[in-house]
Amino acid sequence: MVNFVTVQKLLAENSPVDEGGITPDKHLIRDLELDSFSLMDTVSSFEREFDISIPDRDLKLFDTVQDVVDYLSEKQPQK
Repeated sequence: MVNFVTVQKLLAENSPVDEGGITPDKHLIRDLELDSFSLMDTVSSFEREFDISIPDRDLKLFDTVQDVVDYLSEKQPQK
């Protein structure tokens, strides 16, 4: 199941911003300072953690942390 805390932890692994500074309204690039390489590492972490595949074309949907949570919630297989 996708939850904010898990997404927050995964983002913190690739961002110079600590977990406490990662909130749903934060922008991945402007606020969390993710560059293209760290974003790809983070996406790989999401894929492993939530057992999904994220096509490159969907990355344009990821502006804020909440966008990521919503996307992952929608794409994760129902169990």
